[in-house]
Amino acid sequence: MMVVIYLISIILGVIGLGAYVGFVISEGKDERGEAILAKSAQIAFVLMLLGFTFHIVYFQFANLMVEQIQATMTVWMSLVIVSNSLRIFYYRKKI
Repeated sequence: MMVVIYLISIILGVIGLGAYVGFVISEGKDERGEAILAKSAQIAFVLMLLGFTFHIVYFQFANLMVEQIQATMTVWMSLVIVSNSLRIFYYRKKI
């Protein structure tokens, strides 16, 4: 079960990272692209801070194994990357 979670998270993370890098290379150099990247990065940064806070609290009160900690970190970081790329696509159409 953990392998499936890892694979799905890694695939989503790679897709999100590819979308991010593709946008940076193609449109991220002008003012509009920089504004889109800045807005999407603000949201990703907040999600990252929320994730670290959640993990600190969760690890303090739950008795977790190392595999569970690795899985939660992998899933959370892939969600941050995917949300960043989704926000780039959203702002790309909006701005």
